[in-house]
Amino acid sequence: MKKYFTILLVLAAFTSISFAQMQFGLKAGANISNLIGDDAIDTETKTGFAAGVFFMYQFSTMFAIQPEIYYTMKGATEKQSISGVTVDFTYTLDYIEIPLLLKLLIPIQGSSINPAIFAGPAIGINTTAKFKAEAQGQTLEEDLEDVKSTDIGLVVGAGIGFPVGENELGFDLRYILGLTTIDDSADEFDIKNSVVNFNVYFGFSL
Repeated sequence: MKKYFTILLVLAAFTSISFAQMQFGLKAGANISNLIGDDAIDTETKTGFAAGVFFMYQFSTMFAIQPEIYYTMKGATEKQSISGVTVDFTYTLDYIEIPLLLKLLIPIQGSSINPAIFAGPAIGINTTAKFKAEAQGQTLEEDLEDVKSTDIGLVVGAGIGFPVGENELGFDLRYILGLTTIDDSADEFDIKNSVVNFNVYFGFSL
């Protein structure tokens, strides 16, 4: 019995290796971000930019693993009236984000289009934490205090790819939900990142 089990394992490993397809790619897109949570103030969305690289390892006809690393601009905006003066606040939170995604590839018989859905955890390393106040042509910008240096999140999304020779041009839409508070004060107020992200990517077949 052990002999047959070993043979099956070898055959499975050989099949996986012989099938394996890999891509290295570039991606860039736009963010629509906000701050959510029980202690978050009533903010509005902020637009930002995201760009980076990814590596996809497809180990079967329907599954792939895709680690990524990219720079992403998050945060929120707010408008307040103070003593009859309208003040525009911008909260800027930029990160180096590293997700590890499991992709479910959805083959379409007779078509070269490659749709997929994906999900996975992400860790963000904070690089910028600032707020800016603008009113009557004057601007005040300062660092945000008590912001955690790392942010843990969950990524879910879907995409579609189109073959360009042996390579792939594609688009994806994803939601990144912060799972931990960004507040690093003693009170640890419940304030989390929330981002809708749209990307264009180009994958080079390896």
